[in-house]
Amino acid sequence: MKLHPYFLPIAFFFVSIPTAHAVDIESGFIKQNAYETEHYRIEFSDLVMEQRDSNHNDLADVIDTIAEAAEYSHGVLMEDLNYEDPMDDGDKLVIILDDTSEYLGGGALGVTSLLSNGDPYVAVDPWLSDDYLQVTVGHELFHTVQFGYGADFAYTYSGINWAESTATWMEDIEYDSNNDYVNYLSDFFDYPDYSVFASIVPSGTLFEYGLNIWPRFLSEYYDNDVIKDIWDGYFDSDVSFDSDLKLFNTVKSVVEANGDDLNEVFRQFTLWNLDLSNYDEGNAYPDVFMLEGETDIAYQEINNSYAPALYGTNYIFFDNSGNDQSFYFHVQKPEGVEFAVTLVPYDSGEYNLTRSTSVIVGGDETMDEALELTSLSDKEGVIAVVSPLDIDFSLGNESTDFDEAYVYNFLAEFGAAGEDLSSTVDSTSTDASSSGSKEGELSTGDKGTVLPDSLTLSVVNYDEDSVTLSWNRLVDDEIASYEIQYGTDEDEPDQVQAVVHDYTTSAIVDDLEDGETYYFQLFALDAEGSEVGDPSTMLAVTPQEWLFTDLSYVNDYYEEVSALVDQGIFKGYTDGSFKPEATINRAELLKILIEGMGETPSTDNKNCFTDVTTEWYARYVCYAKTQGWVSGYSDGGFRPGQTVSKVEALKMLFEVYGVDLEEGDTVSDLPYTDLSNGVWYSVYVKRATELGILAEEPGTAFEAADGRTRGEMALELYRYLVVSDLMNE
Repeated sequence: MKLHPYFLPIAFFFVSIPTAHAVDIESGFIKQNAYETEHYRIEFSDLVMEQRDSNHNDLADVIDTIAEAAEYSHGVLMEDLNYEDPMDDGDKLVIILDDTSEYLGGGALGVTSLLSNGDPYVAVDPWLSDDYLQVTVGHELFHTVQFGYGADFAYTYSGINWAESTATWMEDIEYDSNNDYVNYLSDFFDYPDYSVFASIVPSGTLFEYGLNIWPRFLSEYYDNDVIKDIWDGYFDSDVSFDSDLKLFNTVKSVVEANGDDLNEVFRQFTLWNLDLSNYDEGNAYPDVFMLEGETDIAYQEINNSYAPALYGTNYIFFDNSGNDQSFYFHVQKPEGVEFAVTLVPYDSGEYNLTRSTSVIVGGDETMDEALELTSLSDKEGVIAVVSPLDIDFSLGNESTDFDEAYVYNFLAEFGAAGEDLSSTVDSTSTDASSSGSKEGELSTGDKGTVLPDSLTLSVVNYDEDSVTLSWNRLVDDEIASYEIQYGTDEDEPDQVQAVVHDYTTSAIVDDLEDGETYYFQLFALDAEGSEVGDPSTMLAVTPQEWLFTDLSYVNDYYEEVSALVDQGIFKGYTDGSFKPEATINRAELLKILIEGMGETPSTDNKNCFTDVTTEWYARYVCYAKTQGWVSGYSDGGFRPGQTVSKVEALKMLFEVYGVDLEEGDTVSDLPYTDLSNGVWYSVYVKRATELGILAEEPGTAFEAADGRTRGEMALELYRYLVVSDLMNE
């Protein structure tokens, strides 16, 4: 099972040899290089470091942008808004520029997770434009603040949605002129019938990001401090973290502490979403989705697909083409559910909230008479705003209360003022209490990508004489082709490569010079060859020979292998290959592990097993035996040429490096279907999982007997050395 992005088990570090720069660039723990600001440690690859440096400070512009954005966000969060610094021990929070998408996935611009020591870290896509970099850093750093409270908010999807919506809200608090948050709002305004406390979100949407309108409303209705009050109250609440009522009760308590009733405040929220002029930046917001209602017929049942959840809303438009004076509206609601009903006159794009009329009908009550709105003869129509609110939660299933769709019946009529509708109004409750769960999917929590107008150019691969580039295809009927402009002068690229088809998203540029830095920029063109929209940001790449003929810069194991090669722990073959997919035997692994400790045993170590005498590996195997790290088989042999299995590799690793193990530790909570307590290797798998060093993702069978490859072993050793380095700091 692929772990939830918030629970990636660990980020991995390794120390390599430092190089000299005008600014203080250090060796990276995760990437090749690192640059430290006052509060953050930014890690980046050589490729990122080679990007454009317009101010000539030996830092690529992208690193400058992220460094400035991080420190600015820190000031807003910790100083202006008084949130607690998640790194209260004085350490610097790690920001990874993830140019190879090792940490990012699924179109994510950024992700936040936890190291094995519990500290949060952030990974961002460095190929974004400056404005997206700024808001992505701001978004993810607010996630680190949330993790500073504790990771328990991720026990429920409603908690995750609150985390995402407030992080997206925070983007605009930090960068008010950017307004990236607006790109997500249609994913809420198109689905207002879903609850603001929802766990389930509409399939194929970024509803949890569009839900930023809810904290935005609260912060404008009160002030920015109200969001901190909710986060503080959420973690102080006695309600269990696995209950969806925890967030609801906290918001309700904070609203009540401000002297208000949540149901009335939510009703105001529904009206602000109708008349967007109530928001400071509402002129940029999309219109809310409306249903078209019919009048002068019998009771109509709300369509099951649009039936609202608790603290969700229907907006129903009724056309007053007959220029009637009054409008009457009556609801038969489910028993036990409180409903808010508001009627708002509409004319020429304007909603007159000052002339609206409303009623909140209690859970055990019925709507005895129709709600009337008058003086409508000059109005185009009326909007009925209908929201289910409280229920008796003790009678419901709190894990789904906010994801149930509540069906109701309504009667709507235009007519003269003061008409008597007593003969047509039926004040009984509707038979249906709910229509089942809202359809959709559970929120996943990554920062999704919304780049509607931007070309994003990325490096897929490169070698000594070519570069492979990829980009996102824009949906624009004017675009007929793409063009790559490149050259060694970043101000005047003098070469062009046309990409003929508009649906193409990658290209190889070859005949380049080894070691020469080239600058690449992508343009979209129409049928006449004119530019459509803005070009991509410019990328710099220095073609160079691969470290190994079969291990490119974008290989899954490249950074790990190159770091271990730099340290002299791993070596390639005489033909220039590394063979990352080749299996590794027991003797080879011992040599690698022991040399990884900085030890080179004497050749006096020999003749320790029946099949280990004076061979090249004898010094390592026999030294390991004298240290008590290996004991061989019952037949007196060691079987040095046998492929090392997953569990043998873990045992050797932990024995050589003296890792503390807790015998009898249960493995029932591990996500492997073929692992049980009592097997000799369970303690090793348990510890490896805790450290986050395993090469494969958990969630399937562990398959303990499978052989380890050279690439997998490099990855696990690299990760262990990183974790060990962190834990010993």
